[in-house]
Amino acid sequence: MIHHAAAAAAAVASATTVPGTTAPGTTAPGTTLASAGLPDGVELGPTLAILFAIFLVTVGLRALPFAALRFFRESRLVAWLGLSMPVGVMAILVLYTVIEGGDSPTGFVPVMIALVFTVALHVWRRSATLSILLGTVFYVVLVNVVF
Repeated sequence: MIHHAAAAAAAVASATTVPGTTAPGTTAPGTTLASAGLPDGVELGPTLAILFAIFLVTVGLRALPFAALRFFRESRLVAWLGLSMPVGVMAILVLYTVIEGGDSPTGFVPVMIALVFTVALHVWRRSATLSILLGTVFYVVLVNVVF
């Protein structure tokens, strides 16, 4: 009896639906969240809440160092890190490039040529910005045009 009542209600709903519209409680084809790129079973509200939480954490973590800097501005440790960090970062980048250069199809040759060029340029001009910029451009040209 209940099954027949549900079937009758569905028949009435479909009979009273205007062509081009949908029955109450249903969605039109192509208007589901799946058509917007979300998988079946994923609801928009919780997804937006999670994305908002991720946004807040990301902004907070990016702002935290700047907020903490005012407490450490006169610190000798921060001054020392300001001097030594660029050298340390450059050393790590050079080691990474040299180690990974052996895995490239062209081998170590363009890496070593670019390294010698960059060091010579830095010794000559004493400009880290110029050395990094021109050394990178020289390496990219070597890898993509010469070798």
